[in-house]
Amino acid sequence: MLTKSLMVCAAMLSAATLYAEPAGTDENSFSGDSLNMRTDTTTAKTYHFGKRDVIFDASGIHFIKDRSNFDQSFYDDEQRSPFQQNYYQSNANGSSGSAQPKPKKYRHFNSSLSAIDFGIANFASEPISVELDNSASYMDLSRGFQLAFCNSSGLPIISQQRFKLGMGVGVGAKIDFYTFSDKKLKLDKVDGHLVHFSDTANPYKKSKLTNTYLTVPVALEVQYRGLSVLAGVEGNLLVWSNTKMKTSTGEKKERNHSNFCQNMFGYNLIAKVLVDEIGIYARANMTSLFSDGKGPELYPFSVGVTFWVF
Repeated sequence: MLTKSLMVCAAMLSAATLYAEPAGTDENSFSGDSLNMRTDTTTAKTYHFGKRDVIFDASGIHFIKDRSNFDQSFYDDEQRSPFQQNYYQSNANGSSGSAQPKPKKYRHFNSSLSAIDFGIANFASEPISVELDNSASYMDLSRGFQLAFCNSSGLPIISQQRFKLGMGVGVGAKIDFYTFSDKKLKLDKVDGHLVHFSDTANPYKKSKLTNTYLTVPVALEVQYRGLSVLAGVEGNLLVWSNTKMKTSTGEKKERNHSNFCQNMFGYNLIAKVLVDEIGIYARANMTSLFSDGKGPELYPFSVGVTFWVF
């Protein structure tokens, strides 16, 4: 410690001599001090004393208090001078001989939850099933369609060049379009219960139910060389529901906006497999479409294609 203090004192005295005798002192005389370590660049010469430097360039002599922080230097000009620019560049190239701090590595994880989904939708009488009981056969579909989109953020757990493991959390929406096989099927709510009947008095050619949900998915995802696999849970909030009846001539359309005794809140399991930006997905509701005892026990499910958007 004593030796280091003596070296710093000698450096300070040498720098003071330079400022006291500007006419008779130059960098050649300063370099004669055996305590100095000299580094030459194309535009300046630098002498190091621990973290302190004395720099000679065309504009004069500059005493730097802390080479890692120019804001603490004794340079009078608030703007960075040309010798400081060259000094930063020489340090970046390793010519100054001083150890530079490693740049911070910011890990990013882009979750495949940020996607647009197109798929077919249907009902089942039990969770994670595709079978429909005869007791709910009147709800049989001729076709069903699902449109969903989501924006998400990713939390990296393991981040390597080829392998990544992370968690995605998103906010999105999905719309389920159900077209019934019975083209004259009407749904209504009476005394807090779902009722249904076939309207044969009008020439209907389509009976349709549309549900719109806000979604909040949370999923664990693995990414390896362009392959992405995720699985998680998605919360649902029903924000809009309506039925539509359409006649064969297209002149008459009947719409009924109602809740139809459906569960406002629910959740489903979600899984996706993607190669690069395209893949397949599956959703399976674990909550019945209708409230307990107020309608048939139906569990929606869907499968389709997904397109990863960043």
